[in-house]
Amino acid sequence: MEPIQDKKTMLFESALELIREHGFHGTPVSRVARHAGVASGTVYTYFKSKDEMILELYKYVKIKVMAEVSAKDSPELPFQHRFFAFWDNLTSLYLTKPAFQSFMEQFVSSPYNTPELQRSTDLWGAWLGKFFGEGVKEGALRPLSPQILAVMVIGNVISLVRYLTYFKSQTQSMKGELKQIPQMVWDGIKNQ
Repeated sequence: MEPIQDKKTMLFESALELIREHGFHGTPVSRVARHAGVASGTVYTYFKSKDEMILELYKYVKIKVMAEVSAKDSPELPFQHRFFAFWDNLTSLYLTKPAFQSFMEQFVSSPYNTPELQRSTDLWGAWLGKFFGEGVKEGALRPLSPQILAVMVIGNVISLVRYLTYFKSQTQSMKGELKQIPQMVWDGIKNQ
């Protein structure tokens, strides 16, 4: 018998892929179960409803992203080095796990993204606040809110990932210029 957490993870990963392909409405619980190789009733062992599954999936994705990116952070390095490593790690994660970024885009523009949820603190948001706050405290970043700095950086990472994903035929000829984007973002947020 598989451990409970493994089945739940299988359900999450199946839901991510299916939501990426079919959206929230095109991904019924029965399809998630079938894709994960479990009985439909198994889903309801872990979640009361599809809505609960999607809200839990949101937390799962944020925790996975935070774990992946924070594990590669080296707080002993100067913040500029940490910034470029953060950029590379987040970009690489979203390119290798496109279902994460796709899910997050759909989630934030859905009714699931309630004002209550937006006001709540999650581990990824807290880690980002700490990360960019350290850059401000070190004097490497402009003295702005860590949340504003995170929006500036992550918005640009997402735009780059979208471009690399959806315009692959054009990216080859622009590789050199695309590699300048993190430096341009850094130049925009660094303390002058």
